[in-house]
Amino acid sequence: MPTKSKTFAALALAASLSLTLVAAGCGNMGHNAAQKVKTQSYGDDGFLGRTNSYPKIPGRHMALNYDNDYKLMTNAIRGVPGVVGANVTFNGADAYVTVKTAQGLKANEIPTVERQVASVLRFNFPRYNIHVQSAP
Repeated sequence: MPTKSKTFAALALAASLSLTLVAAGCGNMGHNAAQKVKTQSYGDDGFLGRTNSYPKIPGRHMALNYDNDYKLMTNAIRGVPGVVGANVTFNGADAYVTVKTAQGLKANEIPTVERQVASVLRFNFPRYNIHVQSAP
């Protein structure tokens, strides 16, 4: 049976050895971690890096509210030649667009303007069934 002094010496040796190993491991881990870890910054989009998009950008599968869609639709058709203004009415998945055409437009040019407006809106807002008509 070992004596108390030998047991104490063995425990002291084991404790000092374990403290040495722990200190060596922590020192290396901190040194290696500083070399391998890079700081990341995410865009201020509310998703913390899961996506890099602003949530109010209209997408194919993103449902916005009718007020935002109204503003985006009127801005989208503003550049179509012959369009002076527009009014959009929503009924579920249907969007009824009444286009106010320019004064000097001929009667045979109005259907072309309506088709161009419908084409722009169908491309940019595929979630809606677009119905276009013109008003004098």
